[in-house]
Amino acid sequence: MQLSKIDMNLFIVLDTIYSERKLTKAAEVLHITQPAVSNALARLRGHFNDELFVRQSGQMVPTPLTENIIERVREALASLQSSLNEHDAFDPQQSNRTFRFSMNDTSEAYVLPRLMEVIESEAPNINIESYTIPRADMVRAFSAGELDFALDVPIINHSDLVNTPLTTDRYVCVARSEHPRIASTLSLDQYMSEAHIHVSSRRKGGGQIDAYLGRLGLQRNIKLRIQHSRAARPIVAKTDMLLTIPESLTRGTNLQVLELPFAIPMLDWHLYWAERHESDRAHQWMRERIFDIFRE
Repeated sequence: MQLSKIDMNLFIVLDTIYSERKLTKAAEVLHITQPAVSNALARLRGHFNDELFVRQSGQMVPTPLTENIIERVREALASLQSSLNEHDAFDPQQSNRTFRFSMNDTSEAYVLPRLMEVIESEAPNINIESYTIPRADMVRAFSAGELDFALDVPIINHSDLVNTPLTTDRYVCVARSEHPRIASTLSLDQYMSEAHIHVSSRRKGGGQIDAYLGRLGLQRNIKLRIQHSRAARPIVAKTDMLLTIPESLTRGTNLQVLELPFAIPMLDWHLYWAERHESDRAHQWMRERIFDIFRE
């Protein structure tokens, strides 16, 4: 198969059908008719000599061939789009670009109110999407153009990604103000004897706190495991459970804020983006807005 004989727009259709799994939805996303999508799929099937998608229970299910090529197709499309964006003039007042972020609820609560305030005044047509992408999928998501930025701790290392520090925080422990056994200070024995809330998007496994306790030969009693740190503080306020969180999340609470009875490194937050977007002027503008938020 020769590339010069293929309409490159067909690969955009392929990617959209893969994402949407319905021809009607793909047509809506691409702003073309469903017959046009069906025609494009027929041409792709001819080029690849494969069905590419088969209809099952109302969904367009990708064939093994499609699964094998989709990531490379997405990487190629993202690279082409980045090349087109690199030297485009960027006017935030006119741009209708969508930026996609991977953040946890803590980062969303801190960043998005400030960022959306700036966007509302400086770039009213720009859209933001925020969701959590597992670290194992992060590089793939950046490569496929599914992600513009990620806020995370600096443990993701890949030559295709750039990262820069945003802020540093420290862990503290919080308890309700009327806790029957804890007041003002916290010993290691007290910490280990109380029940704890653990915040994690994963279904099992400990976190950084548990890793450091493990090095001391200790294991805390995790009574409640939840996904979102914002939900944990009201639970602490009404129970005797303890919660270990970044100090920045304790602002505006009536909880006791206690020093941890063991040493643990500071928590660093970094901003990640794909190296190919380094010269993208829209990306540069958004990066500066994010940096400004953390300079406040």
